[in-house]
Amino acid sequence: MPVDKQPLDASRCSADRPGSLPFHPVDLCQPDTMKSCAACCGLYNWQDHSRTAITGIVSMQTDLFSALDSYDNLDEYRLRRDQRINNTKLFETIYNCEFVGFVDRERRRVGCLLHPSVTGIPALRNHCFYGAKICHEHFCPGYGCLTTPEQLAVVSAVQDWYLFGLVITDIDLVKEFFRHVENALGESIKPARLSQPELRHILHDFFSLKEHWQFKAAENRLGKYYFSASEYAIARIDYCARWGVPESRFDKILVSLESEFSSYEQVLSAEEMLQEKIHAFIRAYSAAH
Repeated sequence: MPVDKQPLDASRCSADRPGSLPFHPVDLCQPDTMKSCAACCGLYNWQDHSRTAITGIVSMQTDLFSALDSYDNLDEYRLRRDQRINNTKLFETIYNCEFVGFVDRERRRVGCLLHPSVTGIPALRNHCFYGAKICHEHFCPGYGCLTTPEQLAVVSAVQDWYLFGLVITDIDLVKEFFRHVENALGESIKPARLSQPELRHILHDFFSLKEHWQFKAAENRLGKYYFSASEYAIARIDYCARWGVPESRFDKILVSLESEFSSYEQVLSAEEMLQEKIHAFIRAYSAAH
């Protein structure tokens, strides 16, 4: 018997694991009503993973899914979706889930279009590549590698899905920023202070470098990773061989930002930019105390 399809309803879209994160106080998948992350679904695994390109793919998939008469037409949905994809995968062995879409009326949150909070049908998610069990139980490195203050810093500072997904999955970028900050302060960041508007603004300014970095490499990379056929490797900046200097103190951040430099002067300029953003945070954090 065909299952009648219900329209997307913002009131029925909730966090993927409400009340079921006893060891993870911050839900990084669906932290609030302003943004979410679907990076583990292959959201950014496209040669063109710009904001415009990814927004186009997610919007198209949402529109096609919303137009279904019933959930028995998923094969037809897949066919129409594949016909409309005008992009190629970045890394072949990573699956790009066809059911990533906007799960709220305002189109501020990305997530699973098959999720029971969207469809009201618990078993429907088994039609996706990984199935309901794997999707429900998967936790990205952000859960295990970022401290609670680091997680809260990203959640409080970034208020859109595209940038949030890029940042919360970039462990080196977040941890290195706070390592420099905490070393200078001589203490750990206190989460309560992160609610200060000025601190949120400074953090957003820093995290936005993921999307707008003037020294971004010409080769197509995703963070510190570059891809060749079905293989990937971590990019390196060989300071000694190219300029006869030691590794930059900001090397992990520079690599995370997909940096490529034609001269050592550019390295110094990039370091100065990062140092100023770190100092700005330290000044505002100290003033808040």
